[in-house]
Amino acid sequence: MDRFDVAVVGAGPAGSSSAVSLARRGYSVILLERALFPREKLCGDFLNPANWELFEHLGVADKLLSLEHEKVTAFRISTFSGADATISFPSRNGKTIAGFGLRRSALDDLLLRQAEKEGVVVKQGRKVRALIREAAGWCVMVGGEPESEKVSSTFLIGADGRNSWVAHRLGLARTSESPGHYVAFQLHLKGVRGLQGDVQIHVFPGGYAGLVGLGGGTANLCFTVERREIKQGISLEALFENRLYKNSFLRQSLAGSEIASKVRAASPLYFPPRRCNGEGYLLVGDAARVTEPVTGEGVYFALKSGILAAATIDLAFKRGDRSSEQLASYSRLCQEAFSLRQRVNRIIRALVYRPFLLAPVIRLSARTSLPLRPLVDQVCGAVRFPR
Repeated sequence: MDRFDVAVVGAGPAGSSSAVSLARRGYSVILLERALFPREKLCGDFLNPANWELFEHLGVADKLLSLEHEKVTAFRISTFSGADATISFPSRNGKTIAGFGLRRSALDDLLLRQAEKEGVVVKQGRKVRALIREAAGWCVMVGGEPESEKVSSTFLIGADGRNSWVAHRLGLARTSESPGHYVAFQLHLKGVRGLQGDVQIHVFPGGYAGLVGLGGGTANLCFTVERREIKQGISLEALFENRLYKNSFLRQSLAGSEIASKVRAASPLYFPPRRCNGEGYLLVGDAARVTEPVTGEGVYFALKSGILAAATIDLAFKRGDRSSEQLASYSRLCQEAFSLRQRVNRIIRALVYRPFLLAPVIRLSARTSLPLRPLVDQVCGAVRFPR
């Protein structure tokens, strides 16, 4: 049985960032992922400018710039009542900071390769079947007959998404959860009009859509619709015509576009928070259910939580203490790092789901940039302009 300091389950941004950060501190790390990369995942495909400091910390900023992408320097928002405003990202040293529209599959694959480069043992296509507590840590059962194997580790990190198997196995998940009021869809399109280096949110009756260019003439469309609108057998064309196209900006942007990917769906969108630490383990990213990233900050929360988890485990190793009390510092670090962003996220989420409140805010912002300007500045939270 192979022995490691840390076993990480899930190789998305949260899992890879924690693995890279731990490996750089000299720990032996194994990263277990049931999928084979590159793999697609429902995502808004927008990288907030606040991520640049994290990408530089992980050593992938320059490599990221070499991937096909679209530079994003502004935020646009509209409602089906006709309200429309565009707010540019803040400037640093005379330059407007930039985010990226980038395929999530490319980002995740890049981070996984970086983990391998740092010496992390990566095993793809290997599903975790069981977790067994041991006196000195964990025994992780991977795969099935005839190719099953055992991995032993001192610490465990669950980074396997909002429906985390690790969280369920550790008794941190509710036995039943509400399916939620909304369903999310995501697809890539060719021939989208009106994208001029901005990330867009367009509100329509019963939901909203996010739109961003990805480079190469491709755009990502993510949208949420009230569950009651998803009747059995309803077509994508009917959803567009009955919902999305009630927003004239969306109708103009999507008219004549062609679908260039599979259509993905997910529900629920919002989960109640869960405990994310205990004796010998931490949950990161979506497994920790940091927030519903209406503002496109999901990757930021994932990367940052992974880095904070690595710092927490490093200190626990140095103190020789695997206790829940020792690892509780992780929750405090996350609270300090995310609390302001979470509050802004809740404000924007409340407005997006209440168009009658959002419309006057947009109209005022179109004239004065307030009150959207401080929200955009906080969300983008520029740290460094990419070279």
